[in-house]
Amino acid sequence: MTLKELQTFIDEQDALFRSVKTASQTERERVLARTVKISEEFGELCDEVLASLGDQRAGKMDGRSAESLADEFADVVITTFLLAKSMDVDVPEALARKIEQIKAKHNKQLQS
Repeated sequence: MTLKELQTFIDEQDALFRSVKTASQTERERVLARTVKISEEFGELCDEVLASLGDQRAGKMDGRSAESLADEFADVVITTFLLAKSMDVDVPEALARKIEQIKAKHNKQLQS
């Protein structure tokens, strides 16, 4: 999947959520809900990381599949993109800018 395809999916999901699930929410409420949702999804990712390392109690290991970890990473990415959309952040543009900043920083460190 490309970033463009992901962004199209995010746009579709955002439109769906606005029309069905959160039609009565203000934009502020939507931003806050999506922020909290990222925390929830990140917590689930942390649980899966621990499980994949064998560091979870037996009850949390039940029902875990090989795809569980990847699914939780995907949930974090999707939720992050939805929040970014609510905050008018162009994620591909932000990623490109940030990658250039990181490269410049690392190049500077290598030259020192």
